Amino acid sequence: MKMVFLSMLLIFSTVACTTLEPVNVPADDLQQQIRAGTLVSAGDRVRLVTTDEVVHKFRVTEVNLEQDTVQGPKAEVPIGEIVALETREVSVGRTALLTGGVGIGVAMLIAIAIAPAVILSGG
Repeated sequence: MKMVFLSMLLIFSTVACTTLEPVNVPADDLQQQIRAGTLVSAGDRVRLVTTDEVVHKFRVTEVNLEQDTVQGPKAEVPIGEIVALETREVSVGRTALLTGGVGIGVAMLIAIAIAPAVILSGG
């Protein structure tokens, strides 16, 4: 029983809920901060909106300053055309609710599973 609990704890400690968080700055500042490397870096999951209102969602492989682009596996977006940015962030609240809810569910299942044995033993 203890092993099951520890296994569940390990699994849920490595899982986190994420959400896309908008970066609320004017387009010019946004572009400058991307070029400066303060907003986007390789490995980030982003949602970019360009001046032509096209939405690009991908994992960043490189911010290429020579070509002035944010690049992904199948995407290359000119930094000068980016007008909105959302980055994927860990949502602590959602993760806590998920972990707590699953923990309560597991506790209830354990209680239901051992209740007949306790009742039958007279305890």
